[in-house]
Amino acid sequence: RDWTSDVCSSDLEVTMPGRRIGLLIDASLSMRTPFTASINKRMATDASFFTTVAAADQFVQMRMKSGYRDLISIVEFGDQPYVIMPFTADYENVRLSLSLIHDPTEFSTFPDQGTVIGRAIDEMVGLYKAFDFAEASGNMMIIFSDGEDSNYKVGGKSLSEILKSANDAKIPVYLVRINYGMSAGKNIPDEVWQPTINASGGRFYPVAQE
Repeated sequence: RDWTSDVCSSDLEVTMPGRRIGLLIDASLSMRTPFTASINKRMATDASFFTTVAAADQFVQMRMKSGYRDLISIVEFGDQPYVIMPFTADYENVRLSLSLIHDPTEFSTFPDQGTVIGRAIDEMVGLYKAFDFAEASGNMMIIFSDGEDSNYKVGGKSLSEILKSANDAKIPVYLVRINYGMSAGKNIPDEVWQPTINASGGRFYPVAQE
């Protein structure tokens, strides 16, 4: 049946067409820096990574309550991107995947220490194409990262060229830049990321506190 419109006859619950949302989670070494937030109170550490994953989970919960039926995928990245969850309409499975990468032991064994956001964007664009969503409306990417990435060239491609693949597929890119105490412009890469992200049709959100 069509995932975009689902009527459950037992309780007359109606869901509406949703978006295809790609979540990109930064798990690099710099994500070990502190970011104090009540959303992360169950963790013994206040590392930015755990606050970031908790924020991504809260976003998914908000979409669950909205009445929309989204397709969501997850890519975790450092130097290299890793597909954690391909596109699925199963919100609970998405939340389970987030809870697994939220585990401190799992995070401590993540193999990549650097941050290359461009590769993660390329990987996610590839997922949209693999699922034949590249031409669909309602696509969006949300990057959760501290923004500590000055790799403005990846494989010979500039940052603008990397984002062009998303632009060509009409996928706006949103960057939730989570870096404690760093308002807009305080983090050096902001001056490059902010205009580039905004030009994609998305938005740059400098998050300095909860």
